[in-house]
Amino acid sequence: MGARGRASLLNAMRLTSLLPLSLLAAVAAAQDAADRVAPRTWTVDGVERSALVALPATTPTAAQPAALVFVFHGHGGRSATAARSFRLHELLPDAVVVHPQGLPTPGRLTDPDGKRSGWQAAIGDQGDRDLRFVDAMLATLRAELAIDERRIHATGHSNGGGFTYLLYAARSEDFASFAPSAAGGVRHLRDGQPIPRPLLHVAGRNDALVPFATQRRNVDAIIAAVRADAGAPWDAVPGATVHRGTAGELVATWLHDGGHEFPAAAAPAIAAFFRATLKPEPWTTPAAALPGVVQHVYESRAARTAVSYHVYLPPGYEDDADGRRYPVVYWLHGSGGGDAGLPSVARAFEAAMRRGDLPPSLVVYPNGLPQGMWCDSVDGRRPVETVVLGEIVPRIDAAFRTLPDAAHRVVAGFSMGGYGALRFGLARRDLFGAAASLGGGPLQPELTEAPRTNEARRREVLQTTYGGDMAEFVARSPWRLAEVHRERLRDARLLLACGAADETLPANRGLHERLDALGIPHAYLEPQGVAHEPVRMLQAVGEPMWRLFADLFAGR
Repeated sequence: MGARGRASLLNAMRLTSLLPLSLLAAVAAAQDAADRVAPRTWTVDGVERSALVALPATTPTAAQPAALVFVFHGHGGRSATAARSFRLHELLPDAVVVHPQGLPTPGRLTDPDGKRSGWQAAIGDQGDRDLRFVDAMLATLRAELAIDERRIHATGHSNGGGFTYLLYAARSEDFASFAPSAAGGVRHLRDGQPIPRPLLHVAGRNDALVPFATQRRNVDAIIAAVRADAGAPWDAVPGATVHRGTAGELVATWLHDGGHEFPAAAAPAIAAFFRATLKPEPWTTPAAALPGVVQHVYESRAARTAVSYHVYLPPGYEDDADGRRYPVVYWLHGSGGGDAGLPSVARAFEAAMRRGDLPPSLVVYPNGLPQGMWCDSVDGRRPVETVVLGEIVPRIDAAFRTLPDAAHRVVAGFSMGGYGALRFGLARRDLFGAAASLGGGPLQPELTEAPRTNEARRREVLQTTYGGDMAEFVARSPWRLAEVHRERLRDARLLLACGAADETLPANRGLHERLDALGIPHAYLEPQGVAHEPVRMLQAVGEPMWRLFADLFAGR
């Protein structure tokens, strides 16, 4: 090295030594974050799509999964620009941060010829190309990395903020929270049917492109829709005002005095917002206002949170002065949760009792989470089976006048609930004397396909419940449980039914044939003209199911 080179190096060393240690650390952290950003490509409907993906500083594991954040640039923008502006890969170093690149798109406010990059403007626009791109990215990242399903977030600026609203409308089940900036988009929420999620809207009071008054009206409409309060400063998100809805919804704003630009100070606020808004596991559901149905909520040791369930009390239960005890039916709902289907199922059971097809019984409706699969997840975060069998069953027998034995306790369910009913009925004969599966699924030997959903959802279920391990799925499947317990199932009382027009019919037939081969007694029904419909299935196979349960309760 020459004299001039040595002098330059010494000067650089002197300058470095004069910098505060905190600044040096910040520079080092920023360089580390930049080093973790790499381009990725996906092919979606024959079109190559790209994104800059920043991996977390430490490799995510099942025990410590990573948050996942999507950052969408504005119209005419680039993914690299969004990464520099938002800096979320620096502010959230434990997260996977994805900066997708848009395609040429006609703008609503500028660029009507669509020469610059952007995002679809509405649900169904351009074949939902950008929603499908997000689906593809989610599927890949969930398959490759340990992603924390409670910490998936989206943000974006301008046109990217509008697309963030569109994601809220169309994909709310996948995300924990949304943070659009300088955007309209409340119309998207009217077009979709989103699950309420925390929202942080960033806006400039002097925005001339998307007028602040318009953005204010949009946010006010959302606040009114959830009947939120007047708002208060949010300690968790400096500079934000949060409005809390009557059911716990969060709608927040972070306002600045600028225009349509994305201010540097907004990025830390968005990072704090994402840290503060985990997607809750819906262990509690709204109380059902149905005759004879009561809701109980308790603090679960297994789930480490409050858990709810509903119980139908048969006519005369409250009036029995002689302390009469009753048999119990457990009904397990299908995927998506059981709130919507509870009224029709409750009416079917009540009608069967009034007709005398089923003796007066308690009917318990546990909460198995939207995709809980009625078994404990491998990572331990969703202990659905333990909650039901280890906590709710004993609580029911302690709190109500039941006949607390397997001869007076049965389990039944539809779709995912049918899968759960068979699992419980095959493996836990000490608890359940009979089991009925209506349109049950997944009943195939391996979860290599999902007839009623898409590939992304199949991967998600395999990952979130079974740890992405097919061997775990197989070990918990009714196929394997029937093989393991077949000697104890020689006098089993089982009903397996699937509509002839149901997409899950091949898997149901396959399990029926396997039970026959194992010598396990069961009834099998294929009602004609019935698809994957719980009410029609109950109407079609109700009589044999009621008889199966009534015979058990009567000791026949």
